[in-house]
Amino acid sequence: MFKNLIYFDSQKVAGYSALLKGERQVDIRKFRKNTSKSVRGGLTIASGNYDNVDEVEGEIVDNPILDCNEFEELLEKNSKDNYFDMIKNQEFDIETVPKTAIIRFEGVFNIPEQFDMMDLINDFRPMLTAQMDLENEGEEEIFNKIFGKESTKIPMFFDCDSFDSRIGFSKLNSNNLKYQLAELEDFEDEEVTIIAKVLTRKEVKNTPIIVFDVMKDLFSLNRAMRRQMEDQEIEGIENIKSEEDVVTLEVLAIYQ
Repeated sequence: MFKNLIYFDSQKVAGYSALLKGERQVDIRKFRKNTSKSVRGGLTIASGNYDNVDEVEGEIVDNPILDCNEFEELLEKNSKDNYFDMIKNQEFDIETVPKTAIIRFEGVFNIPEQFDMMDLINDFRPMLTAQMDLENEGEEEIFNKIFGKESTKIPMFFDCDSFDSRIGFSKLNSNNLKYQLAELEDFEDEEVTIIAKVLTRKEVKNTPIIVFDVMKDLFSLNRAMRRQMEDQEIEGIENIKSEEDVVTLEVLAIYQ
């Protein structure tokens, strides 16, 4: 019940929960509550009921742990064909789990060593800017907004015995972290529980699979801007690759 949430995508969980309930999602920010007290009078002159009504107005306090617990209950009750709990049933095979299905599994995660968000941006922003053909102030303003974005994709690998010969991979939204990025190191190689939606399965052929394109996933450059680069990789910054077959996931929650 009292989970230690490491990551929780409240927006997507709310959307999927609404689907499981069969109703539209309502974003309630404030509520108003009436509290009434009934008073009885037993006087000789008059008697009656008097209602004292107090009106209380407030804002809903976010409770991610409660939301996560409710989501798991909904998955158990209302999503039998599209939910695969690999913790309770180890016979589920990741190779046959349908795409878009939601899975729950135990495993360990790690963030690739070559990923260091702040160092990459601070160290290589001048180099990247110099290689771009920015013809006017408008283009430069757009480029600067890229580095001022409020969220960052964080690459993460997952090892799980139920995945057999595959490794799990996901790009997490930094806004959904419940800890600072540097603090995630404390949880690496420790067993955690993950709830995620299955997106794709990719096989290694002649070359390793590029799972995280730095220009696209970290710097958010569109295809046209990436084509202006001399190479797809800047010296010193490498795309993150996998030499193992991959199952890509949309992670909804990570907890202990």
